[in-house]
Amino acid sequence: MPTIRTISTGQYQQEQARAMTEANLQTRILRLAKTCGYLTYHTHDSRRSQPGWPDLVLANKKTGILLFRELKTERGRVRPEQKEWIETLTALGQDAAIWRPSDLLSGAVFKQLQPDT
Repeated sequence: MPTIRTISTGQYQQEQARAMTEANLQTRILRLAKTCGYLTYHTHDSRRSQPGWPDLVLANKKTGILLFRELKTERGRVRPEQKEWIETLTALGQDAAIWRPSDLLSGAVFKQLQPDT
């Protein structure tokens, strides 16, 4: 008879986060952002673009929120060019950061998209 393993909700979320691909993360975030009233931009073929530019630009004129987000898997590494863009945008007063699957699953992405809820 197989052994049944019991895990906590937190452990389940960690396993789900580790298994999520960047493409799946992006699809889920774009769907959520659209539901929250955002215009979204993603460069579909970054090979001809400036290295390091964030994966997503999210803008909501109703709330006045503009976000620049680099998407990474749980284990994904941030390249120096990506770090430089995030640091530069932040230094210029923009909201630039990295989102990982654990941020989506914990509700942090939703809270950043809808800070007043």
